[in-house]
Amino acid sequence: MFKKILAIAGLAAGIVSCSSHYVIDPPAVDLTTAEPIGLVTFSVVNAKGDLDEIATQSFLQHVTAAQRVPVLELGKFDAVFRKTGMKALDATAAKAIGQSYEVKTFFYGDVRISRVKPQVDLTSVLGGNLGVRASFDIAVTVRLVSTETGATLWTRSAARNGTLGMLILGVDQVPSFGMTDKDQATMNLVRDLMHQLTWDFRSTERRI
Repeated sequence: MFKKILAIAGLAAGIVSCSSHYVIDPPAVDLTTAEPIGLVTFSVVNAKGDLDEIATQSFLQHVTAAQRVPVLELGKFDAVFRKTGMKALDATAAKAIGQSYEVKTFFYGDVRISRVKPQVDLTSVLGGNLGVRASFDIAVTVRLVSTETGATLWTRSAARNGTLGMLILGVDQVPSFGMTDKDQATMNLVRDLMHQLTWDFRSTERRI
C-alpha cells in the first residue's frame, strides 16, 4: 500500500513538472532605443586611486553583457565638459555632449564613499599612508540622459557596506583604491553593485 502511495505521488509530481514551463520577460529598459549611447567615466567622492575606472569598466561590462549595444566611452567628466565648453550638467550641456560626440544618450554616474572606519590599529606608516583593514559605505547612482532634451530617461542607485583587508588610508583618512591583484576584494564589491544597478537591462526567466 505504501509503495502504491509513493508511486501515485511520484506520478502526480511528474505531471506537475511537465505541465509547468518558463517564459522570458524582456528587459524593463530597452537600450536599443537609446542608441548611439555614450558613457562618461564615473566621478568619485571621498576616495582616491582608480575607483572611477574600476566602477566605469564594471558597469560597461554588465551593460554590454545584458544587451548587445555599442557604447562609446567619452572619457572623464572634466574632459567631456571642457570639450563642450560647459561647466554643469544641465539640459544645455547634455545637448552639447550629443552634438560633440554624436550620441543620442549617455550614462553618467557617481560613486560615494563614506563612514570609513579602520578596524585595527594603524601599525605601518609609509609615505604618510596607512595600510589597514577598514569598513566603509559605498553608494553608486547612475543616470541615462537624453542629449535631445537633457531629461533623465533612467536612473538607479545601489549601496552597501564593504570591508577590505588592506585599504590604503591617507593622513586625511581618505581611502585609496587601486586596480591591482591585491584589490580583488574591491573588484568583487564593485561587480556586485554593478550587477544590481543593471538589473533593468537584463531579461528575466519566469516560471508559469
